[in-house]
Amino acid sequence: MAPPTRATREATARRERAGVRAREPASRALQRPRRPTTTTTRSMGAGDDAGETMVGSARADGRARRVLDGPKPTLIVDLGAGTVKVAPTRRQKSAATTVREQAVKRVSVEMKNKGNVNIGMLEAEDVDDATNLVMDLFFKVRPQDILAKNRLRFEQSQRVRGGLLDGVQKAEDRILIGAKVGSVLVGIAEVSLPNGNRFGADRLQPRAPKDKAYLSDVCVSPTQRGRGIGKQLVLAAERAMVNMGENILYTHTKVDNEAAQILFEKCGYEEPPEIKATLTSAQIAQRSSKNNPFAKLGLVDVGHILLAKPLTNTQLPP
Repeated sequence: MAPPTRATREATARRERAGVRAREPASRALQRPRRPTTTTTRSMGAGDDAGETMVGSARADGRARRVLDGPKPTLIVDLGAGTVKVAPTRRQKSAATTVREQAVKRVSVEMKNKGNVNIGMLEAEDVDDATNLVMDLFFKVRPQDILAKNRLRFEQSQRVRGGLLDGVQKAEDRILIGAKVGSVLVGIAEVSLPNGNRFGADRLQPRAPKDKAYLSDVCVSPTQRGRGIGKQLVLAAERAMVNMGENILYTHTKVDNEAAQILFEKCGYEEPPEIKATLTSAQIAQRSSKNNPFAKLGLVDVGHILLAKPLTNTQLPP
């Protein structure tokens, strides 16, 4: 047989190279999976920054990642774990802060026994004084813990201070209101917005609806009580909720906290009939134990009363 000519050898080589190229994509696909990326753009919801869009990337490793046009992720979706993480943008946080500041309008109110009190958003410089107010009113130690009282008070005050500072600087789900006489903080109140963090109050029975605004931690300095400052704090909280479109405000009082009950009753709060009708026998028994000496020592839980007030513009002074 005659040896193949040069033209024959070149034609054979070309066919072999073509066959390798035809098989190569499949073999490479097995060795090094490609990561096809598809990009989609959608408009953001009413609660997002206006005018911005969200970019979605679907990756071959089973994860989806959505980011705003900016340095920080707004939404991360892990399709494998089924989790969603939200990190609001600076613009969103700024907008939320502006809404809260507009809802809590700073006012100066003439008080009993002369003098004025200034009501407005709590400021970072007042957090230490606010911590002391909360601790003086709410911190109690059981007799068996009396030897650890100082340590327990310090630990609790650190938690309270951290929560107040977070509420002033970063929190978007609550409003902190302060009352000042001159430059001295004399009272505070906190409002948790619907579906916001209530820091333990969501476990109190009877339970307040999670999707409604909730008032808590109304505190007034002992030297300033009896001047109507507590009422002004409650009214400021109500005005803020009306300005934000809410139509009802809930709160709890302890069964043995008669001063708080009198304050809220004067402000128009009542126990909802539908709540009263569902009280358990244990809750009713707790209410009868408020004068129990063991309750005064903190050895018996006296329970709580859930109060509510419908909000309308006509009820609230400017």
